[in-house]
Amino acid sequence: MEILTEKEEKNTNSVAYKDRIIGMVEGKTPGPTIIALAGVHGNEPTSIKAVEHVLEKIKGLEDKFSGTFIGIRGNLEALSKGERFIDEDMNRIWFTSILDKVRRTPFDKVLTAERRETKAVLEIIDPIILNENKKEPVIFADLHTFSAETGLFAISSREKKNVDLLSKLNVPLIFGIEKALHGTALKYIQNTGNIGFAFEAGMHFSESAEFNATAGIYALLNASGCLDLSYIPDYEPYHDFLAQQTAGLPKKVEFIYKHIIEEDDDFVMRPGFKNFDKIKKGDWLANDKLGRIEAQAGGYILMPLYQEQGDDGFFIVKDLG
Repeated sequence: MEILTEKEEKNTNSVAYKDRIIGMVEGKTPGPTIIALAGVHGNEPTSIKAVEHVLEKIKGLEDKFSGTFIGIRGNLEALSKGERFIDEDMNRIWFTSILDKVRRTPFDKVLTAERRETKAVLEIIDPIILNENKKEPVIFADLHTFSAETGLFAISSREKKNVDLLSKLNVPLIFGIEKALHGTALKYIQNTGNIGFAFEAGMHFSESAEFNATAGIYALLNASGCLDLSYIPDYEPYHDFLAQQTAGLPKKVEFIYKHIIEEDDDFVMRPGFKNFDKIKKGDWLANDKLGRIEAQAGGYILMPLYQEQGDDGFFIVKDLG
């Protein structure tokens, strides 16, 4: 696997290139390349710890490993300040035209902090995701946490290769959210012909989210054929914890509604909602300056917003059975 050489690194003017690479393991035999991107939002450092943990455990197993696993930190500036973003949401600017402009713009001329961070990430992943001669699949895992209590899930397209792989993780799969979340990294990766998904591991900074993210990465290594988990001595507690967290949750759900927060709405989510809480049409979910915000459909609530930054108030999904 080729990433930037030291000479190339100096020529990129990337933001803290060495700090961005969490680590990498290259197997002795061919196999998929898994890119784990963590910390795209600066208030979501928990998944970085999970990637660090996995890398520590699989180092030295190169002779048992097929393919490559690489961990990357996303928004270094926002992570240093503990804020979701500095100028704009880094996970809403992955449009082909914007990325083309970011790639062509000299680093010191890029307009926002998040576009500079994205340029630095692209310098690492472009040779992988845009390689037309690759013989093995590329799997891009965009790792996140959220502001609500409990729950975890993966956001995926309905493409068969995605569903076949992600169904093996044994976590709820969310379909259709890409219709409401524009400019995401996972959708861009999917459009390049690679497998891309988002893994939402749990509540920001929680120990359970770190456990879930670690277990999810382990499960992905196994499901993709990179590594037999019998070689991971501490895998079983993570597997059991993940199974406990997903017990009783629907296996596959579909997006049906998103509440959009506009500037000066004064949106406040009512307290106590958790991911996958059942709701009915007309339930009182939140308030804004105009008063009550009621559910426009019945189903499950997803990602209710309990943080200041962000313009997605909540989602509603329905069970696909």
